[in-house]
Amino acid sequence: MATAMEEDFKNEVLRLAGEEVRTCIQCGTCSASCPTAHLMKPSIRRLVKLCLEGRREEALHNETLWLCTSCLLCTVRCPRGIRPKMVVSALKELADREKIESPGKNYDHIFNKQIEDYGRISELPLIGEFLLFYPQGTVQSMKMGLELLPSGKITLKREQVMGKDEVKRIMEELGK
Repeated sequence: MATAMEEDFKNEVLRLAGEEVRTCIQCGTCSASCPTAHLMKPSIRRLVKLCLEGRREEALHNETLWLCTSCLLCTVRCPRGIRPKMVVSALKELADREKIESPGKNYDHIFNKQIEDYGRISELPLIGEFLLFYPQGTVQSMKMGLELLPSGKITLKREQVMGKDEVKRIMEELGK
């Protein structure tokens, strides 16, 4: 039996995403269609299930919310006419209300700071600093780095660019 808090959460998600979400049969077509599914934990299918079970904490505190590219393949291919993207949007709205931020917010800050300081990004220092905030990405980042380093796609040193002051002015004007 669901608690009142679980029911309240489920009902709020359904209000925002659509009552048809109740008819989800957990076939997995949404997850199989998603181009970023391999990065998502939990899968989009599992995220819908968490919402239907009223599991607020798990539904709101995960990477899947922030990895959805809004391509709508999940919606187009759903055999039940459910809009899984709307579930993600509903959860993002609830996360925003509760001031739950994307793990990528730290990345954005580091990225912008490098552009402001150097006029460009340097991939290795960028990812190194980001991994201090997001250590679970270390293995994937190391694998990618080892593939890119020999090809010259990333460098080990920070380089300054001409017009750095102009880049800094633009960043300040945009409000970072």
